[in-house]
Amino acid sequence: MKPKVAWLSPLPPQHSGIANYSYWLVKGLGPYVDIDLYCDGPELDAGLKEFQVFPLSAYQPRRQQYDETIYHLGNNSLFHKEIYKLAWNFPATIVLHDYNLSAFLHDAFYLKSDWRLYEEALVTGNGHSGDKKASGFIPRLRRHGGTVPMSDAIVNRNRKVVVHHRWLKEQFADADHVHVIPHFAKLNHKPSNEQVEAFKKRFHIDHKQFVITCLGFVNTNKLPQLLVEVAGRLLAQGYPVHLLFAGETAPEVKRLQAEVESSELRESITFTGYLDEVDYFSALFASDVVINLRKPSMGEASGTLMHALAAGKPAIISDINQYREFPDRVCWKLTHDENEAQLLYEYLTVLLSNRNVREAISANALDYAESVLSLDRIIPHWLRLLAADRR
Repeated sequence: MKPKVAWLSPLPPQHSGIANYSYWLVKGLGPYVDIDLYCDGPELDAGLKEFQVFPLSAYQPRRQQYDETIYHLGNNSLFHKEIYKLAWNFPATIVLHDYNLSAFLHDAFYLKSDWRLYEEALVTGNGHSGDKKASGFIPRLRRHGGTVPMSDAIVNRNRKVVVHHRWLKEQFADADHVHVIPHFAKLNHKPSNEQVEAFKKRFHIDHKQFVITCLGFVNTNKLPQLLVEVAGRLLAQGYPVHLLFAGETAPEVKRLQAEVESSELRESITFTGYLDEVDYFSALFASDVVINLRKPSMGEASGTLMHALAAGKPAIISDINQYREFPDRVCWKLTHDENEAQLLYEYLTVLLSNRNVREAISANALDYAESVLSLDRIIPHWLRLLAADRR
């Protein structure tokens, strides 16, 4: 008999990389696993019609009928607050999409004065809780702004944990129950040439321009200020570049967007705002290089980087933590120090001027996506995990 699994996760059409991840994974697992979906929100994507769907509030009275429960945890408090609470109260298997959960816990519990779960999350690496009450040490903790990952407690509490990188597994003192299953690289949609051309026309991207793209939600962790500065230097020296921020702009980046759009750079640096699926993938296929930086890193697996690899796009990533696991032949890595702007500038000038280099990296990215990160190669890892307790 197929194992019966409860799957608690955001799902499309919710705007979340984890929703997209879950969509493709449950469809891949569907022939082998009997999955019920638990999700709060609008009517789910029609592609999930073969699954039964329940609100998160329905899980507790039904939980005994499942062989396994999978909780997906990320940093969006809107999508993951109730899932975190269920994972805390009814431990099973969690998928930890972000190592650092401090921002999520701050928004979901600290700001709501839900001291119990916030205090429980403040543990040391070996799982020992602090001995002071929330009223004393939580305000002092805020000054350290996310330097405490706050994921140890939920990891220690659950029976099994799935992470996407070896680096993340190594962060836990007791990691025997932590399993590494890589994030898969898959394209939701491959746009037609006509769709890509229409996208370029709408955002005034000239065919002669070299398109540098930052994909997805544009927050300060992706270093948009650095990208603007380097693009400005390239433009000042006559390089025909177009910097594209292809995604919704975070509130804290709105000021930078306004400055760019009121300057002489506005014709060559574009903030698109939120993009639907066709436009998002049109932006990706219009790109010559994708920049996917994280500073600080939340220890996350990047769905946008997976899309870039699956599309065979040269990518520049941060030389940090989990990103170091990607081979140098697949992604060029940027060291974040006083020379980061110069190094990024030099990377881009090489890619601009040498088609052979771009084509070699592109071929390496495609090979890596297909041979290591294809969904067909990831599904067996999940099936082994789900079968482990049924032997």
